[in-house]
Amino acid sequence: MIGDWLSRFHRLTWYRREENGLPTLPTIRIAPWQLAIAAAVFIIAASNSGLFTSLLDGLDLNSLAGAGFFATIVLLMILVLVTTFLAVGFGWLLKSVIALFLIVSSILAYFCNNLGVVFDQDMLLNIAETVRDKNLAEASELASAPLLQHVFIFGVLPALLLSFVRLQQRRFFSELGVRALVLMAGFVLLAGITLPNYRFVSYFARENSDLKLEVTPIYPLISMVRLTQNYLQPEPSFQVIDAAAFQRGTHTRKSIGIMVIGETARADHFSMAGYEKRTNPLLEKTPGVMFAEADSCGTSTLFSVPCMFSMRGRDSYEPKEARSESNVLDILTAAGIKTVWIDNNSSCKGVCDRIENSNLRDNPDEASSLYSDMGYFDEIFLQEIDSYLNTDGPDTLIVLHTLGSHGPAYGRRYPSGFGVFAPYCQQASPTDCTAEEVANAYDNTIFYTDYLLSQLIQKLRAKSDEVDTFLFYASDHGESLGEGGFYLHGLPYSIAPAAQTNVPFILWASAGFHKNRISNSRLFAAFGEQRLSHDNISHTLLGMYDVSASTYLQELDIFSGSEDPDRRRQLVSATSNK
Repeated sequence: MIGDWLSRFHRLTWYRREENGLPTLPTIRIAPWQLAIAAAVFIIAASNSGLFTSLLDGLDLNSLAGAGFFATIVLLMILVLVTTFLAVGFGWLLKSVIALFLIVSSILAYFCNNLGVVFDQDMLLNIAETVRDKNLAEASELASAPLLQHVFIFGVLPALLLSFVRLQQRRFFSELGVRALVLMAGFVLLAGITLPNYRFVSYFARENSDLKLEVTPIYPLISMVRLTQNYLQPEPSFQVIDAAAFQRGTHTRKSIGIMVIGETARADHFSMAGYEKRTNPLLEKTPGVMFAEADSCGTSTLFSVPCMFSMRGRDSYEPKEARSESNVLDILTAAGIKTVWIDNNSSCKGVCDRIENSNLRDNPDEASSLYSDMGYFDEIFLQEIDSYLNTDGPDTLIVLHTLGSHGPAYGRRYPSGFGVFAPYCQQASPTDCTAEEVANAYDNTIFYTDYLLSQLIQKLRAKSDEVDTFLFYASDHGESLGEGGFYLHGLPYSIAPAAQTNVPFILWASAGFHKNRISNSRLFAAFGEQRLSHDNISHTLLGMYDVSASTYLQELDIFSGSEDPDRRRQLVSATSNK
């Protein structure tokens, strides 16, 4: 199919137009290696303004060492692209490959240079997941006018200009020889620039290794190759963990809990954390609500959500291995707890595959007042959970995966009545708005989350005379709102700012739950003195339902006492080796 598309594209633009009944165009005849070099220089120059700014800030170009390093990096980038073009492209295929690189590079460059996005393996997986889930609403929000303008100027237009290029023809082996000589000359030149300055080059590259993340389109290309290699590795066979888990039966009252997964909520924009805007007016007035800041497992939904429910913990978490073993929801189900997942986001990322689950996006009621062209507002959960709040039957855990503060169109995440912080950004691209407007739109999403959580607590409180109830809220990751030139989320964890990794934990529990199932001294210590993380979630859920499981780590249970840390290390090691 791709070959047919390239052939049609070639016939419309670069073939002999007179044979297709089209007027002839003025052309320029150049050798393939000349086109490859020209295209590589243009792509590198047009796609790496952020990288060049970082280099110029860190280098003294008036010194031989600084100028030499800059020349080394630029020449190396050009050579990588030239080698790629000359290795895969002959004739019309060469121009088609270059056209593809021009368009893709312009897209990558926009997000890298304007929003601070890094296209590592996790980000590419996020893109693939969006495509797989057919999440057109999310994709459409990213297709802003500035993006389309940038892609047209730096991608589509240069690709169309290739129509004026006619490639000189040589015999096959003669052409191979010329290409080999060109590449050899390029690498000799690179060696000539690098070797006299090798000590500084190696030192600066080692001390500034994060710069490689900004190299466009080469770093995304390397990430794609590595991702493909990992994808081709066979999936490990599924391992059932704690199939013999059971409830100890020490509690006579039924328990109903709601676990709310926040989306893109950063802790420092909650007024309960001291934020100057009153984003949590209802929760602040709700008796028994506790708030803590915590470290996220990752900086993207695709990574964090499975990690939140894994028994591994962040240090030993690997997505492929985690997909191939039971998570805490499986263990709770095996122990007899009715476990339900309701999604208002793209998907559960595999976490809910083996339990009862539904996605509200699958069959939406478009006539509902809670439905917009972007999907349901999170208020829809208030209607959906009633059938699970009955006081009969086994203990129940309801997991709600919210749309929350998902960007970039923060202003579309809540009904108009919740736009209390104004003026707020109503554009899809945050770069089209002022910093104040972006922050206000984002803060309105937190204000709306405050309303949702307070309403859920009211529903649970209404049942608390008959059953023990609790609500536990944790966001999957945070969000950058333009600080330091970064927007959205998904940066590699090693360089991600606190805005993307510092997330809120919120707990409310009924009086009966406090009395029967929680060590209050441990709870107050955890929410007042200790640094929490996503690692606490799975073990806390097991503890809240009094489940006996071999992978349970008591010191990670927020509501229980601590135990010997040597046991924790042993269990983490055992889990990671399954």
